[in-house]
Amino acid sequence: MKLLPLTCLTAMLGLIACGPQQNAYQNAAEALSPDPRAKELWGNNLAAAKAEAAKNNKLVFVDFTGSDWCPPCMALHDQVLTQKAFLDFAEKNLELVVIDFPKNKPLDEKVELANRALAEQYKIGSFPTVLVLDGDGAVVHREEGFGNKNAQTYTTDLKQALGK
Repeated sequence: MKLLPLTCLTAMLGLIACGPQQNAYQNAAEALSPDPRAKELWGNNLAAAKAEAAKNNKLVFVDFTGSDWCPPCMALHDQVLTQKAFLDFAEKNLELVVIDFPKNKPLDEKVELANRALAEQYKIGSFPTVLVLDGDGAVVHREEGFGNKNAQTYTTDLKQALGK
């Protein structure tokens, strides 16, 4: 019986994800080259990231994304989350976690169920949604959508929102 709400959540997310912004990113400029640190700094285990954040006096930055089908998600990833300006700030202040809902690449069943449970827990209604959590998992900042900012502007705005 517990699968029914998760199935409904997935259907709901699929219907409203990316919303009206989707077309705005279909003709986006070519992706920038990612900073080589991106692969090592991004993880997919929220519990481990919360533990590291608590240990190192950091916050947890969580990117709920549809990595292979959502144009605003892909633009946020390419233009911001893998770029030097963002990663310079993140490396010192954030543990980075991606919670992915791909359509064209398979996820391990346990990962898929865990991701759905997190989306339900944090009431994720569209992609991309970014949460910044404290070490206990409480939301200290929430941002939905992508305003087509570059990495420098996005990072400046994030620092201001977090009081850093």
